[in-house]
Amino acid sequence: MLRRTLPLHSPRLIRLVSINDVYTLTNLPRLHTFLSTLSPPPSAVVLSGDFISPSTLSSIDAGVGMISTLRATGVTHLSFGNHEADFKLGVLKERVRSFRKSGEVLNSNMREGGKEGGGWLLSLTSPTSIITSQNLKVSLHGYISDEPNMFPSNTFKGQKISPVFSTFKDIVKNQPEVDLHVPMTHQSIGNDIAFARKIADMDHSTVIIGGHEHEKFDDLVQHNGRKVRIVKTGENAERAAVIDLVFGEVVNELLEVRVEFEEMSNYSPCPVVSKIASKHLSVIKSMEETSIITTALLPTIFSERQMSSERTRFRQTSVGAFICQSVKLELEVDCCIINGATIKGNASYPSGKMSYAELKKELPFPTKMVVVEMTRKVLDDAVKWSRENVEEGGMDETKPDMEVARRGYLQTDYDYEVGGEGDDDEILLVALPRNLMGGFCKIKPLMDFGEELKSKRIYPNNDSIIKAIDIVVRFCCKERWVNLSETATFDDLDLNHDGVLDASEIKNAMTTFLGEEPPDFFVEAMIESIDEDHNGTIEIEEFKQLMASVKRRKKGT
Repeated sequence: MLRRTLPLHSPRLIRLVSINDVYTLTNLPRLHTFLSTLSPPPSAVVLSGDFISPSTLSSIDAGVGMISTLRATGVTHLSFGNHEADFKLGVLKERVRSFRKSGEVLNSNMREGGKEGGGWLLSLTSPTSIITSQNLKVSLHGYISDEPNMFPSNTFKGQKISPVFSTFKDIVKNQPEVDLHVPMTHQSIGNDIAFARKIADMDHSTVIIGGHEHEKFDDLVQHNGRKVRIVKTGENAERAAVIDLVFGEVVNELLEVRVEFEEMSNYSPCPVVSKIASKHLSVIKSMEETSIITTALLPTIFSERQMSSERTRFRQTSVGAFICQSVKLELEVDCCIINGATIKGNASYPSGKMSYAELKKELPFPTKMVVVEMTRKVLDDAVKWSRENVEEGGMDETKPDMEVARRGYLQTDYDYEVGGEGDDDEILLVALPRNLMGGFCKIKPLMDFGEELKSKRIYPNNDSIIKAIDIVVRFCCKERWVNLSETATFDDLDLNHDGVLDASEIKNAMTTFLGEEPPDFFVEAMIESIDEDHNGTIEIEEFKQLMASVKRRKKGT
């Protein structure tokens, strides 16, 4: 266990504690306990990106529970990760505003503006934070990666990302009174190493507190007579790093960077923080027994198979096929493909049911679906390529006979999987994750197709995106409506005969006609699935539109 107390005659130091990439609340109560044992206490507790997504809870409450628990834990500084871009800017703004009640959000290299709605990034985030102690001044920075293809259009929701190193240089130049500059980064370890070398070329020694990777790193870059240490703790606060910046007794010069990692499993959860976390997690608990998918929704081809997403990077799975089929039918397209890495995988459902929470776990990322026209040949070539080729670096060359997991293994809808061959030139409407056409998973036929769309200036923009999880939930909710319509008319459901169905009537109908009493969140999802005018109730015309779409669907199958 970490030595928590320094000797009485210790050199001057500033102590930091770091974590990164936190997707669950599980270890935060333990982290609070650990922080209380440290003497001297840390001057800052920092989290280097990915603090509100992806997680089951955040996909439901948009990060409210995570921010609340981080504040209670004692985290003082956040910086942005790539998954903070999973949310709309307005949602992110509210989470930042909430965290600022007790801490700071650092944003050093997104300060040049962007599309309308992002101006708050300048007012609610800080380029640096100055920590003072024992006549020392340390400047914390926060950097989002400027690596190509990290984001669509190489921007953070339309906000320009300035180069990490040139921004660092400018800040150093403009803060001559600071004794040490400490960058918090959210980028790949390769980019952190390159960044460390450039810092050393500036005749600086420091520590880079990094995120993005989900493994522990403690690398020392020695270059040009200087030392730059790179520290990453891994995901979910499973461990924390205590970083002591040791300075000379008289001169404010960094003598040493001491780093010790501590596993949070060694500590008991703080009861107060646990209570806060449990309060926010209660919404997930209410969903655990609410079945949103059952084998009754699976076509005959899979009805005798166990519902499973196991080995989704190796083979077609029933869950992968169901997700694709749901998107296909809901969007009324000819085919849907989704790469295996998008589906969390490795789960089976022997009961033949999948809860709403489990669906969220299967699709934890904001898989951004678009619909494009492509020839059957492009589609067939892409599916074949994804199942036969491996991304560069994805194979262990010392074990050529080992079965290889493919991030890009394309899951397809049932109809495509069992359908016959068609004409190569046939034009199909295909739903797929947009980033596959931008180079994600390196599926060459889709990359070539994406370049063709760009050359024709018809590449799907942000306005074309729909999240896969939202499409599947909408489909499943509509299926519940179909089940209701098979046993009751609109008039049967409209108990007070006012011409609309409200939440209480829908809940009563599901209990009466389907034998299940759904929680409020599911009733709200059902309303949202067909509520065209967004007034919170269902009119008879909206009900008729649903029935018409069902007829079209059945006619096409």
